[in-house]
Formats: sequence, C-alpha cells, structure tokens
Amino acid sequence: MGSLIIAEKANVALRIATSLSEGKVSREKVGSSNVLRFQRDGREYTVLSLRGHIIELDYPEEFSQWKIDNLKDLIRATPVENVKVKGLAYALKKLDQENSEIIVATDFDREGELIGVETLRLMGRRDGVRRARFSALTKYDLVQSFGNLAEVDYNLAASAEARGIIDLMWGAALTRFFSVTTKRLGREFISVGRVQSPTLTILVERENEIRSFVPEKYYELNMVVNGVRFAYEGNPIKSREEAEKLLERLGKDGKVVVLERTEKERTIYRPIPFSTTEFLRDANRIGISVERAMAIAETLYQHGKISYPRTDNTVYPRTVSIKSIIGALSGSYLMKEIEHLTSNSRLIPSRGKVETTDHPPIYPTTPLKKSELKGDYFKIYDLVARRFMATVAENADILDTEYVVEKNGLRFKYTASKALRRGWMDYYPIVYYQEKIDPGFKVGDQPNFSDSKIDEKNTNPPPRFSQGSLIEKMEKELLGTKSTRHEIIQKLYDRGFIEGNPIRVKPLGMAMGESLILNSEAVARPEMTAKLEQEMDQIASGSKKKQEVVEDSRMILTTLLDDLINKADKINEKFYETLRLEKVVGKCPKCGADLIIDYRNDSRFIKCSGPSNDFFQYLPRTGKIEVTDEKCPVCGLFLIKVIRKGERPEMRCVDSKCAYNTSRETFGECPSDGGNLVLRRSRNFTRFIGCSNYPNCKVTLSIPQKADLIPTSKKCEVDGFPIAIFKFGKEQVEQCLNPKCKSRSSKR
Repeated sequence: MGSLIIAEKANVALRIATSLSEGKVSREKVGSSNVLRFQRDGREYTVLSLRGHIIELDYPEEFSQWKIDNLKDLIRATPVENVKVKGLAYALKKLDQENSEIIVATDFDREGELIGVETLRLMGRRDGVRRARFSALTKYDLVQSFGNLAEVDYNLAASAEARGIIDLMWGAALTRFFSVTTKRLGREFISVGRVQSPTLTILVERENEIRSFVPEKYYELNMVVNGVRFAYEGNPIKSREEAEKLLERLGKDGKVVVLERTEKERTIYRPIPFSTTEFLRDANRIGISVERAMAIAETLYQHGKISYPRTDNTVYPRTVSIKSIIGALSGSYLMKEIEHLTSNSRLIPSRGKVETTDHPPIYPTTPLKKSELKGDYFKIYDLVARRFMATVAENADILDTEYVVEKNGLRFKYTASKALRRGWMDYYPIVYYQEKIDPGFKVGDQPNFSDSKIDEKNTNPPPRFSQGSLIEKMEKELLGTKSTRHEIIQKLYDRGFIEGNPIRVKPLGMAMGESLILNSEAVARPEMTAKLEQEMDQIASGSKKKQEVVEDSRMILTTLLDDLINKADKINEKFYETLRLEKVVGKCPKCGADLIIDYRNDSRFIKCSGPSNDFFQYLPRTGKIEVTDEKCPVCGLFLIKVIRKGERPEMRCVDSKCAYNTSRETFGECPSDGGNLVLRRSRNFTRFIGCSNYPNCKVTLSIPQKADLIPTSKKCEVDGFPIAIFKFGKEQVEQCLNPKCKSRSSKR
C-alpha cells in the first residue's frame, strides 16, 4: 500500500512529484482523472490534482424560481452539495483502496483546508490522513514539508465551509429580493452580497462626498530668490484683496535678508514585508489591477517563482533565510543591485505589526533572468523581488535645510532637501521622495529676489478610491479576507456598478447604494459582515461550532428580510429615482424632456425620457460621455465629449451618422478595392484604420493610439494610400497612412 497526495492544481502536483522523486515520474489515468506516480524511500506515491473546490453548493430545484414569498424557506433550506468534476468520485474511491495513507497538500489556508476535507469526505476517509503545509513550491520547501507532516485542521475547514454557506444564503436571498423588487430579472438582475454591498456603499458615500463638496478659493503668495521659490509664512491667504496688499507691500524689486538657516535630519523608514494587502496596493500603483495582480501572483507561486501570495503576515519568520534569498538573487538580473545591497546594508529585515504562523510575507523564491518573464508577469515578480530587497536595506536618511528670508516685514520659507543615504530607495520602484535644491545661503546674506506672484487655488474634495486604497479600506473595516477582497472588487466591475481606476460609481451602482443606505443599514454597513468574519475566526480556533454560526446568521438574515419586505415599495421608488437622476445628461432637443444614457447588452445609447420617446442615438461603446452646450455645425444637434484613458478627449455630434463625425473618420480611398478607409476600434477598443468593404476587403492599418488623425485630400505617390496629418501634442506630421510605406522612413 502506498500514499496518495491530494494537490489543488495540476502544476502544483507536478512540482510536488518532481521535487520528491528526483524527476522520475510516470503519468497514468484513473478513470477520467490524471495522476502522477513515483517512488521515494521504497514507498509508492500517487499525486492526484484537483481543480480547486470539488463541491459546489446550490439550493434544491424547488427554489429555481425567483420569488419573494419563498425567501424565508430558502434561508432555512439546506444547500445541496454537487460534485463539480465528472468521474472524480470513482477515481477517489479507487485511489482510496490502493493507498493506506492520504496526504492533503492543498493550499495551506481556509479554502485549501476545506478542499482537502471535501476530498476526504467524498472518499469516506478519516483515518490515515496527514497534512503537508508549505509556503513555497521550491524543492527545499517541499522536501521539508513532506518530511514534517502535520494533522488536518478540521476547524479551519469548518470556518471556510461556514463562510460558503452564509455567503450563498445572503447572496441568494438578497439578490433575489432586490431583483424581484426592482423588476430587474434575467441578465439585468441586481447582485447583492454580504461583503459586496457594504463595499459598494463605501464607494457611493465617497462619490456623494465628492459631489457635495463646495470648493473654497484661497491664495498663496510666493517669490523667487536665486531661482528658488519661497512661500509666504502666512499662506494660505483667504482673500485676493489681502493677497494683493501683501504683494504691493513686498514691492517689485530689491533684496531679501536671510534670517534663519536650520538643518534637521529625518528618516524615511523602509517598507514592511509584503502582505497580500500591501502587495495588491503597490501592484495597483504600478498600473496592474488587483484582480490581475493576484492571478499573476498565483501563477508565479505555482511555478515556484514567489512564495504563497495569500498572507496577512508582515514579519519574516526564522525559517525564511534572508542570506539564502540574497545569495540566490545575486545570480539573477538583479545582480548589480544585490552587490550594492550587500555592501551597504546589514541585511536585517524590517518588521510590520502583523505576525502570523501560517505563511510568511511574500518573497521571491527563485532567481530569474530578465528574459524568463514578460509584461505584467515580469513587473509583478520584479515588484516582489525589489520589495524584499527594500525590506532588508537600510532606512533612508534625509537632511532638510529650512531657510527663512524677510523683506519689508514679510517672512518667506523654503526647505531644501538632500538624501544623505538613499538606503531602500535605491531598490524599490515606488518612492515619493524628491530632492530639492539647496541655494546655499548663510544667515545675513542679502540675495536679490527676481519675481513674486499670487497663485489662486481651490480646496479639493476627498480623492476617489483606487483599487489599492479600497483594498486597504476593506481590510480596515474587516470586509472580506485577503483571499477574497480582489474578487469582490472585480465583481463590482463585472456587475456594472463601478468603472475606471480611480473608481467611479456608475448609475446602477449609485441607485443600488442609495437604496441600501436609505432602507437597510444592516446590508449597507460593514459592521454585520465584520461580526460574521470574527465568528469565522472563532470556528477556526474551536471556540464556536460551524452550525452555531450558520444558525445565528440565518436568524439575522430572516429578521433583516422581514424589514426589507416591509420597505419594498420604498426601495423600488428610491432605486428608480436615483437611477433616472444618475442617467440624466441634458434636455431633449425636440420635446425638452430629460435625455438619459442607458445600456442594453453590449451597447449604450442616449434617449429621451419623455412620453413620446422621440430621440434615440447610439453612443461610442467606450469612454466617459459628457454632453456639451455646443451645437454641431453640420446638423445643429448638440456635441458630446468622449473621454478615454490615454487619448485626447474627442468631440462628436450626438448623431453617430452625422457628416461632422464621418468626415473626420473617413481618410480616403482604399487602394485595394476602392472602398473608404475609415477609423475603427477593435474588440479591445484600440483604434485602427480599416476598409469600409470589410469582410470582402481586409486592409487594416495600425495607428498610434495617442495621436490625433486629420484627413487630407492627398494620396501617397509611393503606395497609393491616403495621406493624413498625425498630431502628437504640439507636433504634427503629414504622412502616408500605411505604417509600412517607405515614404515614412524619414518621418516620426
């Protein structure tokens, strides 16, 4: 009899098998499942790879129709467990009979523990079970893990199972209630969730703060001395009149007197080791969405490049050898940085406030050449590697030199700044420090001032959340877990509640959020979800039973549902009132009723909300739409502004077929078949030039995404393609549209 190893994913199974077998691995099929077999120390091992959760929870068939009058029964119903993979039960039974020992080697976290227990339950196995716990998929870590097997943590698995049952219960009941109440069913259903909804209301409240913010003017008086900008000590100044009096008092020329020169050293502390939240925040800062960053980190972990990316820990445990990691990285593309690091640092790591015993912070586990990874995969690995280096580098020491100068009784300040030791800032890409030139004045010097001015400014509203800052806010409010927060944010995008980054709340999100805030504090606020998260921890620690927590949640949801049913009419009224107001973008040119932007399937359009509905126009599929007061010079309808990230705002007539649009998007005759060469967008919304006779003519021309293109009536003498004007900011080039044309070799 041998040992059966249960792995969560195929590539993890392969790494386990090759690491423990010295590479001598055979592949077989058991039923419809693939297994790996090898021998170690005279014992036969079999590795079975799963595909994540093998059990899917759902409600019985009798609840397939969405109705409000059966929601309480749905809450009390026991979910049905369905095996997701066909033939898996047969394979598990057969492998169970062949092996005397089962080793669970799924991810070492709540969900991984539950996947292992689900598998054992399906096998009917409780005896002869051990647990392999590892945080990196290197040969060393895996050999150590399988040499020190532990017990399965059934309490940890129970906490994950409770979360699954509770999330299904809340999500199903509340989604059905709000969808039926607002009459949005089918593909337009309203998604409501235990964690998702309080996260949405955080964004809605921030959106309302921004909209209700009333900016206040203030003024700043500054003057330039020897090329350095000094600020008046009395800034900010409340009124222009006061500022102008001070400017007049200052005078237009003359000398200033240096009154003070004060030096002060300060420290910019190195960052703490990467927890999941810290990692996702900084990945988002370098332009990668939290959902994609987590997916890439998972892939890098499964291929042995970095340690396990789902962790709250911000303290490297003693089992992580800092010197070994540094030594390995010295053979990577970071060789020069590592050489500099080892020469200038004691290699003593920083420590965060959170120290756990399950997984270490995220760190690189394998040195790489720069050519081994590309695109965002390289960016994520590089971020992890450089963060590790930053945590073992020295703090940065900064010398600030503050100068105070005076003229006509008015005092001005300026602070020069210089890094005495850059420390960790030499290695990490996210650094906000900038040196400021030191004018080198001494007390008593009387330099000339060359310019003085008043700057008018406005106070700013609170900033919108980025994906990274929202992850931090969710962690603070105990919304979700390190493993689920990025998924919750992505759901808000997928459900049409939010867009962009920084995050803007779309009309549907505002309608949903306002309805929740007004009618259901329990669903809208994080307190209820935070309480349930704490109870999950109590299940994991053994101080509470799974069924106790599930039943408690069931009672809370039943009471909440009673309240919501009583407010159904108010919820429906508030939802549609907000939705209508959010969609209003102007007045109908025909009847004066509100014009609204609406969506259907993959298209969006602008239409009249009046009883006759006598205005309807499709809109561009991408970009933020702003209705302007300007009239179209061709047809007299209004112009809209289309704002897309990375492109200059585009002014268009609201009538998509108006010559105002088509004349600027048609560049001339296609030399292939005589059709028109027109501006188009691909499925991923990048611009290109294509023939109007597509698909019969497949001529396509790539164009710079950030350039404005202006048609001309000219034709290229070399290849016959039209000539256009390419505008790059203030610079413009007149050239052939065909990027492969030889005439463009000397152009931009």
